[in-house]
Amino acid sequence: MSLLQTDFSHSGPPTAGALPDGFVYVSQDNYAFVNLSRLPDGVRYLYSDSATSCIIVVMQGKNALGEDIAALTHLSRPARYDYFFNLVGANLVGPVTVWAQGANPASAQDSITNTQKLMDWMVSHNEAAFEANRVGSKPTWFVEQLSLSVGQGNPQRHHRQDLGVDLARMAVSNRQFDLTLEQRDPTGGLQTIFCVFGMKVWPHVWLWQQGTDMPRPRADLLVAAAKQAGWLNILDMTDEQILTTYSSTPECEAPWFAATLRQSAEYVKSYDTKGAERAV
Repeated sequence: MSLLQTDFSHSGPPTAGALPDGFVYVSQDNYAFVNLSRLPDGVRYLYSDSATSCIIVVMQGKNALGEDIAALTHLSRPARYDYFFNLVGANLVGPVTVWAQGANPASAQDSITNTQKLMDWMVSHNEAAFEANRVGSKPTWFVEQLSLSVGQGNPQRHHRQDLGVDLARMAVSNRQFDLTLEQRDPTGGLQTIFCVFGMKVWPHVWLWQQGTDMPRPRADLLVAAAKQAGWLNILDMTDEQILTTYSSTPECEAPWFAATLRQSAEYVKSYDTKGAERAV
């Protein structure tokens, strides 16, 4: 089985109305691995959006049992790329097909850094390059095909911030969906707190598996870090102030960026009475 269809032609308005059956949103710095031989109930479409300097990556290959596996992740920082590709090595064996879109503000330093990190991994897991150079040990998985769309310009145009995989049609596309804040973050704000502070607490929270709950002790650490960093100040900021303070690409952020951060600040504010229940 192979995800042979690749469709980056979508450029119109977001798809409104009912989401596809089995739609699963994968948040920033989350990941999902799906066994295509036995799809979990309610999982038919993996999707992520809001990638400015981040990169959304879709991968398809086989595990050690020869079963087809698909994965989607939305990566923000170099260390999190390392963590994800270590997970790939634990889940996939042999040839892998990769689709990636993001880092489209080409001149932004974070975009350059993330693109270089992704390319370093693709090169180090290229079988032909290994056979030619024989440097180090041969990787257990290697890139057979790569479809890469980075550094193309404003991510708000031509659906450059979106990437998804339709597991029913076996197709990867940049089709965009019109989602609410709650659909992007069912935790009500903890997801954003994790993205920002996960690598600043100990033990680090590098990435999170989509669909799993954050244990209360880790949520406590993340919220405490947010409070210490003055995260509640966001509640007194305008949208423009939030953009210029917290975004590395304020000129082309997703329209819901400020609302998302404000939601996370509300989560921190109410954590002791409400958030603790959602974190468990």
